[in-house]
Amino acid sequence: MMKIFIFLILFFKMSTAKAPEPINQWIIWNVGQGQWITEITNETCTHFDFGGEIFALKKIKPLLNQNCRYKINQLYLSHADWDHYSFYNFIVQNNIQTCWKSKPLEPLKKINLAIPFCNTVPSALSLVNPVTILFYDPLQKKRNESSTVLEVNNFLIPGDSPIPQEKKWLKNISDKNKIHFLILGHHGSRTSTSEALLKKIPDLKMAIATSRYKKYRHPHKDVIDRLHNHHLNVIKTEDWGSILIQ
Repeated sequence: MMKIFIFLILFFKMSTAKAPEPINQWIIWNVGQGQWITEITNETCTHFDFGGEIFALKKIKPLLNQNCRYKINQLYLSHADWDHYSFYNFIVQNNIQTCWKSKPLEPLKKINLAIPFCNTVPSALSLVNPVTILFYDPLQKKRNESSTVLEVNNFLIPGDSPIPQEKKWLKNISDKNKIHFLILGHHGSRTSTSEALLKKIPDLKMAIATSRYKKYRHPHKDVIDRLHNHHLNVIKTEDWGSILIQ
């Protein structure tokens, strides 16, 4: 009888235990001239590009391990430029499980490890915050022009998509009032982030540049001026370090 009594006490204690608080946060990593953006949930780290300059890895590694090492790491790659996927081998070797959600058809150089595509069964969070592909054209001759453009949660992530391509995918934005965060196309080059784009997303709160101005002159003055005309400032990882958005 005593054993049954103890079991009932343990059962009711377990049944009243609280589920862990849901996590949904974003980190725009300070990787120099490159792009690495991560959406973090309780079970997954989803990386929207994962490249940059090698000197940056030592600084961001502790926070990355803390948040992602023991989770499923899902990869989206906008296009096959080295500064967008240079940390691929590190991610694959460093985490318990890594898989592709989307990658360009073009072969990727300097990659030594093959990984599978992710399980297609959607999580509850992915149903709430689905990833929408606004544009992808693998037939373009230039890599920037073939960039996969993504809309997810309140973020617009255009890779290195230039202005002529922006005109093609602007009409595909599902809800212009939903986008609050813009990752500047091509690190803030003058060839991206057109006036037409900024008019299309009137509720934009923040434009973020992952670049190094002193060496590469990104973000360009023309882009900064266009943003200022819309009463927007540029937040640069070069100045602020990795940026956390919750």
